[in-house]
Amino acid sequence: MICRLTLEKIETGNFSKKAIKNFFEKYNPIDKLTFSRKEFFNKGLKYAQGMSISGVQEKLSLIINDNNEFEIVTTGGNYILKPSPESFPFAAENEQCAMAISRIVGIETAYSANIQFTDGEEAYISKRYDRKNGNKLHQEDLAQAFNLQSDDKYKKSYEEALHLVREMSGGKLSVVKDLFNRIVFSYLIGNDDMHLKNISLIKDMDNKTVNYDRLTPNYDQLLVHAFPNPPQIGFLALDLLKEEGEGIFSKMYDKYGYYTGSDFYLLGERVGLRAQVIKSILENYFKKVNEIINIVDNSFMPVEMKTKAKALIIDRIKALKIID
Repeated sequence: MICRLTLEKIETGNFSKKAIKNFFEKYNPIDKLTFSRKEFFNKGLKYAQGMSISGVQEKLSLIINDNNEFEIVTTGGNYILKPSPESFPFAAENEQCAMAISRIVGIETAYSANIQFTDGEEAYISKRYDRKNGNKLHQEDLAQAFNLQSDDKYKKSYEEALHLVREMSGGKLSVVKDLFNRIVFSYLIGNDDMHLKNISLIKDMDNKTVNYDRLTPNYDQLLVHAFPNPPQIGFLALDLLKEEGEGIFSKMYDKYGYYTGSDFYLLGERVGLRAQVIKSILENYFKKVNEIINIVDNSFMPVEMKTKAKALIIDRIKALKIID
């Protein structure tokens, strides 16, 4: 059996005991939804008004009701449900695989799982992290922080983003390290859509200062290049270094034609991370590559998608080991 949250092997059921505790509010696992994919979209028309989640045509807000079932609501939801879009079959399985990998490499990650509609199709369900004791925590994405419109979410570099999160967090290098790690992670799994709207900082309820405490848990990650016809945006959503926007790349990038470990050392050092910290982040992926591959194998993605994901991850590990 495979835990639908961690994608690790378990002896029985659909969730490990730890996953049940972290994901389900009432400690009783829910193995299936009470409606089909078709009913999801029909219900979506009814519940769309008043929802605070963007893209409501493909997302609905849920609570766990007194019958221990997921129930669709317009406000106050603690979970978000997303089916795979028609144009991207198995996106739900793919996203859950990415989230499980994120968690296993030590990144704070939003709790999520794959769950079935009544017709057997898998959906992606995520527990909201911006709620505490019924109150909404304040968060801000980097597009907002840069005073950019949503359409301009690709117009900065990760180097600039790292400098900004350090400023927004009051100089915390721990936050810089966290985002740096997530950039490496996105490169590893072939996610070329971690743009400025997908990087956010959050405040605790008792924080009355202008500074943010930390990044939000990791979310909206996909193994994009595992899809049959992935969009050819590039290796990453944003340029790694600021000068790449002017067509100036590192000597190592010019030599190989793709990012290597040397590029990430250069990025990390520019934003204040010590070489030993950068090394420890990269080596963590090298040490856990077999665990990462096991997660992909255990996922609910189809075989062809698994094969492409594993091949890309192995190639990216090789690239990250290139240091000159």
